Amino acid sequence: MPRHISLIVALSIAAGVAACAPYPEIASETVIVAGVGPVEIERLNVRVVSIDRSDRSVVVEQQGNTWRVDVPPAFGNLERLREGDRVEIRRIEGALLDIGRSRRGARPGIAYTEAAGEPQFQNLPDRFVVRTITLTARFERFDAATSVVSYVGPFGARSLKVADPALKADLLRLRRGDMVDLTLAEAFYIILN
Repeated sequence: MPRHISLIVALSIAAGVAACAPYPEIASETVIVAGVGPVEIERLNVRVVSIDRSDRSVVVEQQGNTWRVDVPPAFGNLERLREGDRVEIRRIEGALLDIGRSRRGARPGIAYTEAAGEPQFQNLPDRFVVRTITLTARFERFDAATSVVSYVGPFGARSLKVADPALKADLLRLRRGDMVDLTLAEAFYIILN
């Protein structure tokens, strides 16, 4: 009997030590988006493909998808940045603001405007910049029951919650494979290493 008790005590001590072992902490930040609710901040680790210092734009790549990023002066000087460098982009997609059909022959892409029209984000961390973004993407589907639109754009396959009833009606008229321009508010922060 004492042998069984010592085995149980040893297992209990081992379990207690394992519970105290240092594990990496995962930082999760949440922001409230108007019309959507709580949204986690997405962290993209991208590779710099090319840099246009005069235009303050950088082409980045992640998992075979490339897109252009306009880098506001708030994120620092681009002089130290080199092709092949790794950059972290933290971004939050806001609610869909507008949708329209793309011009014939359009390919997935991104167009930026410096500021969003109305406040979309609550409890936004410091140093985030808010702007309007128009994604040219291939429409996949709209689930009216959950109000979620699925599309394939410059960041790959994505989905987005839709709050506006007029936009929901527009989405119901689209067919899979249609190229569309999705306009939404975006908050982002770029960490240049």
